[in-house]
Amino acid sequence: MTQYVFEMGMTCNGCANAARKVLGKLGEDKIKIDDINVETKKITVTTDLPASDVLEALKKTGKEIKQLQ
Repeated sequence: MTQYVFEMGMTCNGCANAARKVLGKLGEDKIKIDDINVETKKITVTTDLPASDVLEALKKTGKEIKQLQ
């Protein structure tokens, strides 16, 4: 399993919930959400999926998103 950190243009908990929703669609057995922090605008996940799959899912929120690590 690999840990990835993404920066997302979150402004509120609604944005964080949108991220949780799209990540949940990848499958609870395939991805673990370690942290979603609205203040730092960072999302940390652990998964066997490629980072590109996670990035594409997060783009569905309509928010600006980029991979940090």
